[in-house]
Amino acid sequence: MLERRKSRFSFYQRREIAKVTEFEKEKPRRSGLLSSILRSLFYICLISAATYFIFISNFFDVKKVEIEGVKSVEIADHINRTLLGKNILFMMPGTYLNDLAKKFPILEEASIVRGLPSTVKIAVSERRQVLIWCTDRCFEIDNNGYAYEEIPRPTDKIVVVDKAGAKYELGNKIVTSDFISFFLEAVNRIEENSLKISEVEIRETTFKLAFVTSEGWKIILDPTESLSNQVFALKQVLEKNRPDIHEYVDLRVRGLAYVK
Repeated sequence: MLERRKSRFSFYQRREIAKVTEFEKEKPRRSGLLSSILRSLFYICLISAATYFIFISNFFDVKKVEIEGVKSVEIADHINRTLLGKNILFMMPGTYLNDLAKKFPILEEASIVRGLPSTVKIAVSERRQVLIWCTDRCFEIDNNGYAYEEIPRPTDKIVVVDKAGAKYELGNKIVTSDFISFFLEAVNRIEENSLKISEVEIRETTFKLAFVTSEGWKIILDPTESLSNQVFALKQVLEKNRPDIHEYVDLRVRGLAYVK
């Protein structure tokens, strides 16, 4: 019996096993490590220098204060005293100006400009006195009707005397701008008629102003009515009935003049 030969083309199966291997860890390059260390040292030096200049040194301390618009030596001294030597970076302009206005009500407006590293420029405008209002105390009143400074009663200026005895404090709004305009114009128009006003009295209401003449009698006007009409009526009374005036001329009713 013949034996079957194996073909030379026969295939033989071989088993293979895959194993997981690890990569070889790369050693850090010496040049990269040195660069990282130098970078860290640079940032540390930068932060330290900034901290020194801002918090420790006097580089940002205010060394010069430029002031504009201040007439009062007291205010100028206060500004210099409170700003010189302060760190310009930590200043709070809004808070500073609010505190300044509270301490000195005479200031109407103020602004601050910081010039790094050590100069501060402050510009202010002071209130302008347009009338003097007196009760038990006397105040200078600005053009908006606010009491901004307490003063002794002057003897050389026309004052408004509040006979009602109301109490006022600095910063209070006492009268309106319209009242002020009427008052100032009325004084001028009355004195154009060869009369001299010594003071103005207010009793029950600001609707009744009594302009006291140097002769002792009063001219009573209503600030809510036409000043021109009331002054025109005054001229007629002065021309025709001046000898009859002993206490007052009341011109508040249009077309009538009450003389006493």
